[in-house]
Amino acid sequence: MSNKCFRVRIDEKNGKGLVGMDELDHYLLAIIASFPLKRKPAFLFAVATGKRTGQAVQDSHLFEVTPLFGCVPTLRQVSFDARLQRMQEDGLLEITEDGVGLVTEIETPFRMRFPYIDGFLYQNRTGPFFERLLLAIQVFSNFKHEQKHYLPIVRDEAAQWAVKRWLADHLVGDTKEAVRGRFYAELEQWLEQVDGALYVPRFSGGDYIGKTALQVASELGVTPWQYYFAWLNGLHCLFGRLVLDFPLLNGLMPDAAQGLTSSARKTWQLAEQGVLFENMAGIRHLKESTIQDHIVEIAATIPGFNVGSWVDSAMITAMSQQPWRSLKDIKQAFPALDYFQIRVALIARRSGVICS
Repeated sequence: MSNKCFRVRIDEKNGKGLVGMDELDHYLLAIIASFPLKRKPAFLFAVATGKRTGQAVQDSHLFEVTPLFGCVPTLRQVSFDARLQRMQEDGLLEITEDGVGLVTEIETPFRMRFPYIDGFLYQNRTGPFFERLLLAIQVFSNFKHEQKHYLPIVRDEAAQWAVKRWLADHLVGDTKEAVRGRFYAELEQWLEQVDGALYVPRFSGGDYIGKTALQVASELGVTPWQYYFAWLNGLHCLFGRLVLDFPLLNGLMPDAAQGLTSSARKTWQLAEQGVLFENMAGIRHLKESTIQDHIVEIAATIPGFNVGSWVDSAMITAMSQQPWRSLKDIKQAFPALDYFQIRVALIARRSGVICS
C-alpha cells in the first residue's frame, strides 16, 4: 500500500493549499463534485453516512453517486461540519443558504484510487462480514492449535451465531480439517490479489490477538482514513467475486436485505408474501408516498426484485439514453410517467431488478 495520498487538481488561481487534507476530505469532495448543483449539508451528510432517505437514494442513482453512498456510516455530524468549514476556509468550497458547492471545478480521482468501493450495495454488510471473517479465522486457527476454550475476538452475539450456523452447514458430511483447508485456500487467494498487510495483522488465533485498525494504520505509516478506504476497497473487491470464486467466504456474507432500513424491510417482507402494492399502506398504517419510498429503496437494494408492476424494460432503456439533471427534466421527456415510476426506472437502470 502506498502511503502517498493522492491530490485533487485545483486551478492555481482559485484554489488554496491542500495542506492537512486526508482521504476523508477527498471522499467528501468527490461526493460534492458529483452533483451538478449545490446541495444542503444535511443531504450531503445523508449520502456520506448512508441515511437512506428518499431524496438521498433517488439522487444518488440519478447522478451515479451510488459507489460513494454510505462509505462512512460512523462519521459524526460535528466532524462533518468541521471539515466542510475548513474546506471553505481553504477556498475549496462555497457554503451559502443554497447549499454547498465547489469554488472551482476540480478533478477528484477518489474513484480511480478505490475502484472497487460500492457503498450503496455493500453499506450495511461490510462490517458484519468482516466480523464473521475474524471469528471464522479464530475458530480454525484455534482448532489447529487445539485450543478449545477461548474468548471470541468479536463479542457480538449475532455474528457469533452466524458463524456457528455457517460452520455447522459446511460440516455436514465433511471434516473440520477439510473445511479449514478450503477456507484458507480461498482466504489466501483473495489476500494475494489485495494488500494482505491491510488485513492479516487484524486476524487472531492461538495466543495471538489481532491488532486494531488504528494500530495497523500506524504500523503501515498511513493515516487512519487512508487505511480505512484501502481496507474497504479490498473487501468490496472480494464481494464482487464471492458467488463465483469464493463459495465458503460467500457463506459469511449477510444477505442483501441487511441493507434495508427497518421500515423498508417490513414492506419488503409483505411483498415477498405476495401482498399487493395498493394494500401495503393500509396494512402498515403508512402513507402511500412512504410505501413508494420503500419500493424505491427495495429496488435499489435487493437484486432480482421485480418492478414490472410499475415500469417495463422499454421505459428503462429509453431513460438510460442520456444523462439527466433532475426528475423534472425526465418528467418533461416522459410526461406519461408519474414521479414514482420515474424514480423506480432510475433505480432499475442501475441495479439488478427485473421487469416481468
